[in-house]
Amino acid sequence: MKCFLFLLPLLFVSCATNDPATSGVWRKSPGAWVNGAEVFSNVEALKGVGMIEKEKLIYRASTQNFDGPLRWQFMAEGTQGEHLTMRVDRMQISTSRTKRSVKIPHSMLGGESAFVLEKLPKPKRSFKKKSKEELERDAAMLAKKPRWLASYTLPDTFQLYPKADGKVVVAAKIVVTTEKGTQSEWVNFALLPNTNRSKSFTFRQTMLEYDGVPIE
Repeated sequence: MKCFLFLLPLLFVSCATNDPATSGVWRKSPGAWVNGAEVFSNVEALKGVGMIEKEKLIYRASTQNFDGPLRWQFMAEGTQGEHLTMRVDRMQISTSRTKRSVKIPHSMLGGESAFVLEKLPKPKRSFKKKSKEELERDAAMLAKKPRWLASYTLPDTFQLYPKADGKVVVAAKIVVTTEKGTQSEWVNFALLPNTNRSKSFTFRQTMLEYDGVPIE
């Protein structure tokens, strides 16, 4: 318990401390199937100045070396009329190089998220004559069908920095409920450090752990 209380502040920081101007873009992980729904993560690198504390060691670097902290969102795409809710029951986070590890209980996570139709952006009105490319883009937007989605975004950001932390593993116990019943699985997401400055991490293939123990 003491270990949990010590490590948790080192992994999380309030979103209010991050400057929106430094935010990156959401990047989608590969998906895994739970109860007929495709579960994946969206991760946004905020690209702030990093600091990791491990015992008495402090690592500091500029945005060229770190791609964190990270905002994390769990998503599930299902079938309308069949899938009802998604819930994140528990989480475990570990880092390979800095050896940080923490378990996040159900009490610190959100409740059930209902599946709803995705809200798609509509083409912008313009009094000017649109180019061929703009007309084709508008036509593609109108032709796109909304997905049946459930989502949960963690209220705090992860103090995770793949270039310093090494491989980052986020294992989450995802519960998906349909008209026919409920199924839960540990879904294992991993970020691998990348030497590319513009993308300091890449996703490993998302996996399920059927024996109930998160994959290391």
